[in-house]
Amino acid sequence: MVTHKQNKMTVKALGLFSLTLFFTVCLPSASSSAATLYVSDTTVEANLRTGTQQENRIIALLRPGTQLEVLSEKDGWAEVTLADGRTGWILRRYLSERPPWRVTAEKLATENEQLRAQVGTIKGGNQDLLQKNKELQKQVDLQQRELEKVSRDYEELKNSSTNYLNLKMAYENLQKGTRQSNAKLDKLEKAHGKLKTSTGIRWFLSGAGVLLLGWVMGSSVARLRRRRSSDYYKL
Repeated sequence: MVTHKQNKMTVKALGLFSLTLFFTVCLPSASSSAATLYVSDTTVEANLRTGTQQENRIIALLRPGTQLEVLSEKDGWAEVTLADGRTGWILRRYLSERPPWRVTAEKLATENEQLRAQVGTIKGGNQDLLQKNKELQKQVDLQQRELEKVSRDYEELKNSSTNYLNLKMAYENLQKGTRQSNAKLDKLEKAHGKLKTSTGIRWFLSGAGVLLLGWVMGSSVARLRRRRSSDYYKL
């Protein structure tokens, strides 16, 4: 069974472990963090040396506004690192937390000139865009006129096509009526031919009948005359 005393010991152990972990993790990070400072404009150039003595060798001459990473400070000196990775010592009084006003002003002036140049470029580009816009507008107007012309031509063609279809339909109806009339005419001609042939035959037969009747009658009359003549001579 866990007693109250054992619980207190456990809490103390956890507290010590937490403190140990905090100092182990956080303190090295705090000590290794570097502050960013700038060479001030209180000097023309600041010497970066290999140590904290004036006799130490000069590594570089730093102009105002140079950005540095401060690693540590000692006896009025600051151990710094340059952007290119070189490390040395510089007098702390030559460092500032902000860039020098002169450097800032020069930077702003340079940026202002760059912005002016960009504005000029934008204006020139704007003029080019305006010119291109005018040219495109002309092309659009020309295409619009061509579209209107094509639309008119299409309407005329459509109307012409409608008239053509109507004429074609009337022509086809006329051809159909002509064929029907020709068919009727052929029938009439055939019927007329048959009637003409039948009438000729009838006339021929009638003439033949008349001739035959005349021949029969003539033969009968001749016989009758011969008979009368023979009777006369007998008397």
